[in-house]
Amino acid sequence: MPVTLSFTPDKGHLMLPIGDRMALIDTGSPTSISSLPFDFGGTLHTPPDQMMGLTTKELSDLAGIKIDILIGCDVLSEYKIRIRWQDHCIDIGKDTPDGVTVDRMDSMMGCPVFPLRIGNRDTKAIFDTGAHLSYISPALIAGIPQSGEKEDFHPINGHFTAPTYNVETALGGKNFTMVYGTLPGILGMSTDMAMSMSGSSAVIGTQLLEYFDCTLSWKESTISWSQNKCQSYSM
Repeated sequence: MPVTLSFTPDKGHLMLPIGDRMALIDTGSPTSISSLPFDFGGTLHTPPDQMMGLTTKELSDLAGIKIDILIGCDVLSEYKIRIRWQDHCIDIGKDTPDGVTVDRMDSMMGCPVFPLRIGNRDTKAIFDTGAHLSYISPALIAGIPQSGEKEDFHPINGHFTAPTYNVETALGGKNFTMVYGTLPGILGMSTDMAMSMSGSSAVIGTQLLEYFDCTLSWKESTISWSQNKCQSYSM
């Protein structure tokens, strides 16, 4: 039977209590970081205490929330995981059920890459649970008016303001509107390069989990989705 863990959504981030520490579940990070060993899925993990010079203390300061541990894909890929955002639960175990719609999951440096439809284009996206706001290739927003802007941060580049756009998105036979940002300068160029390498057109954050429960299996190379309690869909 899968083990069910309760998490706390905080500013769009998926925060999991582990003892008296808080762990960020981040499918957008190839690597985990922690100053101390931690237990996840019944296994003790001892990752490095920094990644490219970034520590959890610096990450906490940038995010404005308590982050003692970052759990990235090097650890997450050892498990089959279901994320139920509306229920604030993560299910872990080989018997974790798949969702209704099952797709092939590719990966880039361990990070999930999955198919979906954005606007009128079938494409792929990198799934990043370390972010709430999603980001899109500028080519997919040609002719779409800017809807607003949002403050965000990047672990290496710091804080920035992103213009945002409302774009029709489809997954599992459901249509809904997602808010996407575009990234400035060198950060935008590096993200475009990562998307190009993975054959994707977007980086999708936890906003998608407000619509769907998601099951990820790196070993089976599958990602699956089930409609959750959100009612903002159309056929």
